Amino acid sequence: MIKYEAVIGLECHAQLLTHSKLFCSCSTRFGAPPNMNTCPVCLGYPGALPVLNRVAIAMAVKAALGLNCRINAKSQWSRKNYFYPDLPKGYQISQYDRPLAEHGNVGRIRVQRIHVEEDAGKSLHEGFPDSDKYTYLDFNRTGVPLVEIVSEPDIRNSEEAHEYLSRLKEILEYLEVCDGNMEEGSLRCD
Repeated sequence: MIKYEAVIGLECHAQLLTHSKLFCSCSTRFGAPPNMNTCPVCLGYPGALPVLNRVAIAMAVKAALGLNCRINAKSQWSRKNYFYPDLPKGYQISQYDRPLAEHGNVGRIRVQRIHVEEDAGKSLHEGFPDSDKYTYLDFNRTGVPLVEIVSEPDIRNSEEAHEYLSRLKEILEYLEVCDGNMEEGSLRCD
């Protein structure tokens, strides 16, 4: 029988502990009634102008330093176009070609890059599978600041993945840049 070797790299999104969103002053408070923490900027209305949240950038730099990354002298914002029903602008403002930081590590697992981006909204499904099917959109999370932490494919099994994620969560919580609450979506991993 042919044997396979696991080669795993992880992409983690950590919500930064700011009081306002990445490009507007809307609240990031979890648990608010749907669509209460929104404005023309985070909903992408024509003519609405974004203003960068300096606290989010400071927290992202703090996270990058805590993960032993090199902070790049220049980074760049890009529009990543997606057709998601819970992405009202039709694009996400993110850093791709020129991220905030690169070349760090969590133990022996190398961190390829850390970049800042805004979160999408949330689709809420009701009535599945037995009754009438409805999907509602909650845009409260739209525009919430995230750091995306991308590891190199240095992980070889589930135990190493668990150890990496546990240590990553510990570091982000210690630095007080993310609360690590997976149930509320503050820390997610792909």
